[in-house]
Amino acid sequence: MTELHKFVEKGLRGERLGRAAYVFQSSSLPQPTKGMIWHPVRSFNAAEELLSDPSLEPVFKMAIETGCAVVTAKAKK
Repeated sequence: MTELHKFVEKGLRGERLGRAAYVFQSSSLPQPTKGMIWHPVRSFNAAEELLSDPSLEPVFKMAIETGCAVVTAKAKK
């Protein structure tokens, strides 16, 4: 097993859709939303992200079990 990686969807002009994918292999990424591309988050550290956001625990668990987990950012109020 390799390390967990994070990718975010971005448009050609850098706009973000709000989806993030956690995978062990980039070949496990789902198709991006039309007009978007998956970009790796090079500074991603799974332990640090989990400490700052414990709600990611089930997401990381799903990535471990299935090879990929995709989440959509919550809308800000």
